[in-house]
Amino acid sequence: MRLSTADFLSFKELDARWAVPKGTAFRAFKRALPALQETADFIRLDAVRDQDEIQRLRAAGRIYASSVHVVLLSKTAVPKLTRP
Repeated sequence: MRLSTADFLSFKELDARWAVPKGTAFRAFKRALPALQETADFIRLDAVRDQDEIQRLRAAGRIYASSVHVVLLSKTAVPKLTRP
């Protein structure tokens, strides 16, 4: 997948923005998932198919080192998540 991920936020970036522990943004995403639409509110990068992009994100420090598959949130998704 060749796409620009610059306009998307990772869970790590949202955790940092919210100043909360690791995993908080992921749990908020899971709670909001029924109201979110894939490709509009988030994209999922597959560990095999999108490994190059995931490596770029990891090298830039934008995702957690342990991330395998990566979900990136669009600007429309963030307001739909319940902030802790």
